[in-house]
Parts: sequence; C-alpha cells; structure tokens
Amino acid sequence: MKFYPVLIIAFLGIGNILFGQIPRGEIGSFEYSVIPEVGDTQIETYKTNLNFGTKIGNSMLLFGLSYSFYDFFYKKDSLIDFDLSPYEKIHIVQLRFLYRYKISDSWFGNIMFSPSLSSNFKGTISKNDLIINTIATVSKKWGDDVNFSILTFGAGFGTPFGEPQVFPAISFRKKINKNWIYSLGIPETAVNYIHKERHTFSAKANFNGVFANSSSPTTLPDTSMQTNTKLQYNSLNTGFQYNYRIQPNWTTTINIGYSPWNRLRVLDSNNDELFDIGASSSFYISMGLKFNLNKMMNENKN
Repeated sequence: MKFYPVLIIAFLGIGNILFGQIPRGEIGSFEYSVIPEVGDTQIETYKTNLNFGTKIGNSMLLFGLSYSFYDFFYKKDSLIDFDLSPYEKIHIVQLRFLYRYKISDSWFGNIMFSPSLSSNFKGTISKNDLIINTIATVSKKWGDDVNFSILTFGAGFGTPFGEPQVFPAISFRKKINKNWIYSLGIPETAVNYIHKERHTFSAKANFNGVFANSSSPTTLPDTSMQTNTKLQYNSLNTGFQYNYRIQPNWTTTINIGYSPWNRLRVLDSNNDELFDIGASSSFYISMGLKFNLNKMMNENKN
C-alpha cells in the first residue's frame, strides 16, 4: 500500500486529536496492546495516561502526562548484519498543554503544545531525544448538545507521519443523536454506537506512529559508528472497539483489528534511511482500563 492514501485519510482530520484530548473530567487510563507479526517483528505496547482539565471562564485548560513503552522483538535480528538491539525498547514521556478559548457562541480556538522525550534512554539525555508537537486550529460548531456538528481546521507540527514536519489539520465531527456519533480525523476516524450508557461499539481507523532517538551509538555493518540514529514506525490501524462501563467511574476497553499498512525502519541523524527492517500487514489486539473522576465528582455534588 502506498503512503499517499494514508496521507489523504490523515489530512481529513488530524485536528480531531484535540477532541480526543479534551476529557469530560480528570481521566486516568492504562492500555496494553500486542501486534504478533509486523513482518518478522512482534510489538508490545504499554501506555499510561493522566489528564487534568479545568474551565477558566468560557475557556478550557488541559494538562496531560503520559508514558508509553514499546517493546520490539526482532525475530530476524540474528540473520542480518545490522545491530537492532538499540531499537528494541523505546520509551516516550509526553506532556500536553491544550488551551481552548471561546471566540463567539459557535467559534472556538484551540492551541496544543506537547513536548516529549522519545528515546531508548541507553545514553545521556540530549536535545536529540526531545520532540515538539504543536497544533493550532479554529473550530466551528452547529447545533446543540444533543445534535451537533463541529468542523476544525488549522495546522500543526510533529511526528504523526514519521519525522517531525508541518502538516495541515482539518476534521469533522457529528453527533446525530444520543446513540450515534461519527468523526473523520486523527487520531481516529470512527463511527460510535452507545447502547444503554454502559456499552459503546465503535468501528475505527487510526494512524499511529513512533519516532524515537537512539541515545547510544549504533554499529553499522561496515563497523563504523553512528550516533543519534532514529527508529521510525508508522501504521494505519482499522478495527472494532468495545467499551463497557463497569460502574460510574471504571470502563474497560478492547480493540481487535487489522493494520493494512506498516512501516518500520532505522534512520541516521539526518533522517535518511539506514536500514529498512521490513513490515507487512498485520492483526492486532489491545485492552485497557480507564478511570473517570468526573462521574464521581458529579455524584458527590448531587
């Protein structure tokens, strides 16, 4: 699959990342996922996330902190000359600051600033481990809380498509009624159905990416050494998600799907390709647990 269709899907709604990071309260979550085979590579991921949101007048301020651990198991490592050991374990520590301000009754501005450390942390932490993601957008809303449409457009800078770069941001989100809602965008394009509040069924397509620095030297097949090489992993995930709200504050989630497009390679310090690890289409499964304090706080107020 060529990269161009993936870009088209992503550009249809990367601004939707803003909606995915505006919580209904303070949210903590944990998620585990596994991709058994991406070519000859197995990928396990562990993610924890914490968000704190507060209203300031008619505006909203969000602070978020997350940690992601990627464990790459290269099954063909012993059959090649390229040393892949520096790219086996990747850590990403990310801060998020999002400010949403009201321009008028139907117009809103959104600014997100998200610095992160993305590295194998095998050497000294440096500026090469630091990645800055930013998005600035404007949103237009039609309708009320029961039936509404939101169009968001703007621009951003970051790593959703690989190495840090500028990208356009545009998304569309529509709530048809209390049961149905759909969105076109990034991190996901989805159709959601809510059944009796506790059950949510979703069909989704989302773009995922990792861009991490190797803070330790890498030995090339010609025995020369390279510093600050990068691991780039990108995928397009399609699948189904089921959320079950155990009680007002706890929700379990499970995802099962298929990645028709994957890309996994090692880059040098100038982001030129050193080695294509090879990646093919693959199945994946993930599960998680979320804790929402907002429900409890609302009940306490009552």
